[in-house]
Amino acid sequence: MKKLFIPVFLGLLLVTVSCEGLLDIPQKGVVSYDDFYGTDEDAEAALASMYANYLLNVGGTEGIDNPEQVILNYSADDILSAGGDKSDHDGFRIFDEFRYTNDSGTLKNCYQRYYLTIYQANLIISNFTDENRDQTPPKYESAVTKQAVAEARVMRAYLHMMTALMWNRPPLMDRLYEADELPTNAESQEQILEWVVSECEKAIASGSLPDRNGKTDKDNTARMNVGFARFIAGKAAMFLGKPDVARKYLGDLISSGDYALIPGDEYWTNFHVAGDGNSEKIFEPNFIEDPAFTNNAWGSGQPIFRGRWMVANVFQWRSGALASHPSPSTGIDGWNGGAIQQDFAKKFLEHDGDSPRRRACFLTADEWLYDMDWDGSAVNDGSLADKKKDPNRGITSANGVFSHGPYFEWKHMVFINPPKILTGGKSYPSDNVSGLGPGSNQKNFNVARYAEALLLYAEACIGSSDEAKGLAALQEVQTRSGSGKISSKLTFEDVVEEKQYEMWFENCRFLDLVRWDNAGKIDMKKVYNSPSIHKDVPVVYDAFFTKGEAEHRLYTEPTVVDYNDFSDKYKYLPFPLDFLTANPQLENVLGWK
Repeated sequence: MKKLFIPVFLGLLLVTVSCEGLLDIPQKGVVSYDDFYGTDEDAEAALASMYANYLLNVGGTEGIDNPEQVILNYSADDILSAGGDKSDHDGFRIFDEFRYTNDSGTLKNCYQRYYLTIYQANLIISNFTDENRDQTPPKYESAVTKQAVAEARVMRAYLHMMTALMWNRPPLMDRLYEADELPTNAESQEQILEWVVSECEKAIASGSLPDRNGKTDKDNTARMNVGFARFIAGKAAMFLGKPDVARKYLGDLISSGDYALIPGDEYWTNFHVAGDGNSEKIFEPNFIEDPAFTNNAWGSGQPIFRGRWMVANVFQWRSGALASHPSPSTGIDGWNGGAIQQDFAKKFLEHDGDSPRRRACFLTADEWLYDMDWDGSAVNDGSLADKKKDPNRGITSANGVFSHGPYFEWKHMVFINPPKILTGGKSYPSDNVSGLGPGSNQKNFNVARYAEALLLYAEACIGSSDEAKGLAALQEVQTRSGSGKISSKLTFEDVVEEKQYEMWFENCRFLDLVRWDNAGKIDMKKVYNSPSIHKDVPVVYDAFFTKGEAEHRLYTEPTVVDYNDFSDKYKYLPFPLDFLTANPQLENVLGWK
C-alpha cells in the first residue's frame, strides 16, 4: 500500500479560525489558498489529508491509549481500566468511577480530535461546493471533486454523530467558519442526528460515494463508502427513536450482499491483523506507517504509528506481576489495562461456555495458566500435573493483579504469536507485521462491523411487520457465536443480551445504555449502583506464590476504590474546560450546566 503523509496542524483554534488562516495545511508553504481547490489533484490531496488527520487523531493515541476507546469503554458496566493499583492509570480510571471533570486531558483530546477531522472534511465541502458562509460556488467541479465531497460528507456526519451521542448538544459545524465566527451549541441532540441522517442520504443519493465491491473488497472498506453511510444513518436513527428509518438504511446494507459474518472459529481475527478488511468490516481505516514522520517529541526518532502506539502495552497482562511472559505477546511489557468486569465475565461464561466468541474475548484461570505456552517455562509440552507445579507461570506478585477476577481478557491484545488456543494450529500473521517493535499495535482501527449492523436491525424490527427479518438477523449473530442459544422469537431482552456479548469492548455498551435508559427500557442507576459494580474492585492472587500451596490456585480479594455513584449527569460529558474558556458562546448542558 502506498504510504502517505500530509502535515496536519494541531491546536485548539482549528475550530474557530478562518479557512484562509489554515488553508496551507495540505500544501504548507507551496500552494497559495487562491490557487488551491482548483484541480482533481487538489481534491485528492485534500481527501488524503482528511484521512491522514483521522488516523492520526481519532484513530490514534493520546498518551498510552485511544481517547474514544477510553471514554466509551471504561464508562461501561462490564470493563475496568485496571493498571497496577487504584492510583495507577488514574486519567482513565476516572471514567470507570465517574470522577471525571471538564479538565480531563483525555476528554479534551477526544473532543478536539473529532473537530480537527470535521474541519478537514469542511475544507473539502466548503471549497468544492457552495456550502460556505457566502454560498460562493466552487471554482472547479468534476467527478473527482464530487467523490471527495461525498466521502467528506459521510466522515463529517459520522463524527457529528459521535459528538452528539457523547456531549448531547455540541456545535453543529456544517461548513467552514470564518475568523469572526464562534461555534455555539446545537439546538438539540435531535437536530444533529436528523442532520446526520440527511447528510448520509445526500451522500448516498449523489452516486459519487464509493461502494464496497463485494465481500472481498478491502480497499473501499478503508474509506467512507455507501455501506458505512447506511450504517451511520441507521445507527443515528435508532438514537432518534426512529426504528422505521433505521430499518430502511440497515436493511439496504444487509440486502446489498457486500457483507457477511466470518466463521465462528475465526471470530478472534476481527480484532487482529489477520482479519483486517474482512467481509465483516463496514469501515476500518488502514494502519499507516510513515518512516519520514519521526516521533521526535519522545526523543526516540522512531516513526509515528498512525495506529495505537503503546496500546499494545496497555492491553497486555501486568508483566511485572507474572512469573514470565505468556507466549501470545512475548516481549511486550504489559500494564494491565481493560480488565473484564468479574460479574460480567461469569455471566458471559455461563452463556457462551467454551464458544469461539468467549475464548476470543477472555480466558478462564485454567486456560490462562495451562493452555498457553509461557516463555520462561520448561514444561510447555509437559503434563497438566507438571504445569500445575511450574514456578515459571502464574502470578508471583504479593500485590496480585489489580481489577481482575480469575478471568483474563485478550480481545484487543497484540498477538506477536497468534495463540494455538484460538488458531487451532493454523498459520496466521503476527500483529507485528512490519517489524516496528512490539510496542506498536498495527491492527487497523475498528469502527463498524457487520455484527453490530445486524443487531441494530434486529432491534429496529421489534414490534414491526419485519419481525421475521429481525429475528433472522439476531439468529445469524447467535449462530456464529457458538454459544448454543438461538432465539425462537424476537425480544428486546434477547437483543440486549446478545449485543453485550458480541460487541463487548467495542465502544457500544455505554451509549446503548444511555439510549435505552432515555427510552425507559432500562434503569442505569440500577445497573451501576445497586450494588456498585466498580466500587469493590477485585485483585487476583496465586496461592502457589502467596500461600506456598503445592499447585497454582487463583483467588480474589476486593479493594474499595474512589467512586461516584452514577447519576443522570454522567449520561453525557462536560465540554472541555479549555474550549469553554476560549469560547463564551459554548455552554454545558443538562447535568453539567
